[in-house]
Amino acid sequence: MNEHKESTIMKNFLRPAFLLVMPFIAISIIPLAQGQPQSSKRPQTSSQTSRNDLRSANGTKTVVKVHDGAQRAQIGSPQQNNSITATSAPSGTICGVESRAAHGQVAPNTNGGTLNPVAFINPTTVNASGRVAFNSQVDGSDRNQGVFVADSDGTISAIAIGCGGLGGGGDTTSMCGDASPIGGHFGGFFFGTVFTPDINDAGDVLFFCDVNGGDSRRALFLYQAASGQIVKVAAVGDPSPIGGTFGAVGPGSINNEGKVVFLASPVGDTINSNLFMWDNGVVTKVAALGDPAPEGGTFSGLGTESFGFQDGTSIPVGPVPDINDSDQIAFRAIVSGGITSRGIVVRTNQIDEWYVKVPDPTPIGGTYFDMQAASINNAGQIAFFSDYRPTPDTFNSGWFAGAPGNWRKVVVFFDPIDGGQCLGLAFSRNPMQTIDAAGNVVFWANLDSNGTSDRLVLGLTDGNLLIAARRGDPTPIGGTFGSMDAWPAINGNIGTLNVATPGAQNGALSAHMAFNHCPSGTPTPIPTSTPTATATPSTTPTPTATPSTTPTPTPTTTPTPTPTPTPTPTETPSATPRVTPRPRPTPRPRPTP
Repeated sequence: MNEHKESTIMKNFLRPAFLLVMPFIAISIIPLAQGQPQSSKRPQTSSQTSRNDLRSANGTKTVVKVHDGAQRAQIGSPQQNNSITATSAPSGTICGVESRAAHGQVAPNTNGGTLNPVAFINPTTVNASGRVAFNSQVDGSDRNQGVFVADSDGTISAIAIGCGGLGGGGDTTSMCGDASPIGGHFGGFFFGTVFTPDINDAGDVLFFCDVNGGDSRRALFLYQAASGQIVKVAAVGDPSPIGGTFGAVGPGSINNEGKVVFLASPVGDTINSNLFMWDNGVVTKVAALGDPAPEGGTFSGLGTESFGFQDGTSIPVGPVPDINDSDQIAFRAIVSGGITSRGIVVRTNQIDEWYVKVPDPTPIGGTYFDMQAASINNAGQIAFFSDYRPTPDTFNSGWFAGAPGNWRKVVVFFDPIDGGQCLGLAFSRNPMQTIDAAGNVVFWANLDSNGTSDRLVLGLTDGNLLIAARRGDPTPIGGTFGSMDAWPAINGNIGTLNVATPGAQNGALSAHMAFNHCPSGTPTPIPTSTPTATATPSTTPTPTATPSTTPTPTPTTTPTPTPTPTPTPTETPSATPRVTPRPRPTPRPRPTP
């Protein structure tokens, strides 16, 4: 994508500045290129000096995407005894890629506006019918943002429309958005990976936004497809089931029974958050700081990531827990005084169990050093990104999947992929479901040190890797695949692909797409036509106020973080070494220079 097109696609993507808190992780916070020059004044840890000179043992840089604007590079260590990707015939094929929603298509219920999804940094979630849910800004309308769904037959529908400045920007006056269930009108939405809406097989959509003139300034909402109504899950100021009120509410995940697990923090705490569940209007605690951990000790870190915004508020953003249809809940926990410092807990029938923890052995030798949030399928299998030590003196990272007693490697750095080797990966993020019902895992990878050789890959349970899309290949709407979002999702045999599309028809600069996985013996589906938006009424709009200016980012304090992965679709990856985790889970914020 050339610079002119990139600036065009980003022209309305200004977002309030944020702080990212990730205890134990040393990362570089890189502002998204949202039409604004990047500040040269960004804090550095001592481990970030001479970052461009740091290379792995074989002289090749590896990079992990942590979040849209943050990446952590590392000195990876190729594992000599590492099992390689299977070379037998894979059990299936990728049998087609279809476009769901593209830049420039009509945005329903916006009075003639058009979608500006910036798909390569705004993921989608997908349900069993292939419907995807996504946030998008809207060009050419005062009703300039919202959450949408797109079906495999080409229908795009609006779930909720807002207007004015983006979420967190401080605009409290714009009232041309849809009516909110807590009074007032939907205002600013939040964009980027951590605010992706979730969708279940019933078509219910979980989303997060600001509200102007309502009972609360900000809330997590659920669109219920059966009734066509939007209900509140949790709002800032609501009573907490553990006492007091919610000072901040964050995103969550939903299962097919309509149950939601989400993040929320008490008044006065802008770093740590607790985990809660919503079920038909009732909010209960899942886990809170200080609760007993499995087999001893107490939880000292659950939700350890937070963004701060221009309006002075903070939002807990991760790691988000996941929930399957049996109400099993998977979450990452940091522990004090227990048998481990951290790991992944799965709650089954109200009993917590360590599925995997530090320093358990990995299925390819060595021991786990750190792990991030896990997705869980209905068979109770999880997929997660982890750092591990092949030997006590070496370090590597990759994706693993399975359940206790039956783990497998999906991919690790330096594995062969598509004629090259894996040099870029991204860390796990719910609600993007990374593991399907059979245990196959979808992931993004990069095959060069400059972040320009994207691959979207499906790691099969037989050890084979299927390439769903390559950067530079032709797209179903013309042009070629450009930068890919690093957080795909999968449901059944349908996976998501969110990508820049330079040279596409009608000047579409990016698009949300879906690929079809056809296991052996499955007939190849007939591809659907390129989507054409059809307006579907949502809540009643009241177009009155003119949107206020989109907020310009202003710096906030940036605490010291923890180890995790991510290259950015708009940034050139660069390496930073990883520091050894500190024994305490709560970092001290450092003022931005």
